[in-house]
Amino acid sequence: MRSGEETSKGKKPNHDQSVVSKIALSIKSQDGDEVYYRFPRDKKLQHLFLSYCKQKKLNYDAIAFVYDGKRVKASNTPVEMEMVDGDSIDAMMHQDGGATCS
Repeated sequence: MRSGEETSKGKKPNHDQSVVSKIALSIKSQDGDEVYYRFPRDKKLQHLFLSYCKQKKLNYDAIAFVYDGKRVKASNTPVEMEMVDGDSIDAMMHQDGGATCS
């Protein structure tokens, strides 16, 4: 099919649709390791976080995900967080403590 031709249903194919609907994101661990993803802009980030934890063999409940200095809720989407291509999310182990020693 040549550029500008229509499909049998009368619509021009949109080759950029899959590129536009996904965003390039990375998740960076505390040790500096970075994992790259192409992720739907309107899908809950929980799916990305679960995938990351499974890939890295981490307990999902033990990781906090932070973007632009703020904790990311699993129910947020990249659109809601105003993320752009190339943005990075930090994955941090939950820290317990805060007690002082006498």
